[in-house]
Amino acid sequence: MRSDDHHIAINSPRLKRVFGHWHEARGNRLIPTWQDIRPAKIKAELPIVWSYRYDAMQDEFLGGIAGDAIQRLLGGPIKNAQLRKVHDADPHLFARAKQVLTRPAVFLGRGLLFRRRDRQCYGERLILPFAGENGRAEGIFGATDYKFALLYTSGPETHGEVEHWFDLTNPARSLSTKPSESARHLTNETVEVS
Repeated sequence: MRSDDHHIAINSPRLKRVFGHWHEARGNRLIPTWQDIRPAKIKAELPIVWSYRYDAMQDEFLGGIAGDAIQRLLGGPIKNAQLRKVHDADPHLFARAKQVLTRPAVFLGRGLLFRRRDRQCYGERLILPFAGENGRAEGIFGATDYKFALLYTSGPETHGEVEHWFDLTNPARSLSTKPSESARHLTNETVEVS
């Protein structure tokens, strides 16, 4: 373990496996390429996985893959759909996605993830950057583990998504997070990024 390791407190075992594969795929590079991501290695997590590629000309993320659970949540596939239109109820998601891509950084959100009309879901969302074959950041890959049930009874997670950021270029500025008091009933294990 290096002294500049990141420590990310992920509660969801499914998100831990997605993060573990991303971390393994990047090897000694800052971020993995899209070609390094192997769906067979996270087969059980594919229903909650999604991706977007960034189009600089449009200043927009365009949809790629979306697992079955994500498609059910969003009302269908996201292939070539604009992130801001798909997630029009969450004006902060585009800024988060762009920050993950440009820093690059890892984002972990916890709490109320999605609200549209009478539907709302709670859980955790992980956003990870990926590079193109040229090595430049090209898109985001992530997973959202959610439930249509109130998982948090108090704290900021009941009203919105609590953000945890991990700067991949400057580990000293990264956060070492722990679950909030309201999330203590969920499993807590720290995943290391080195």
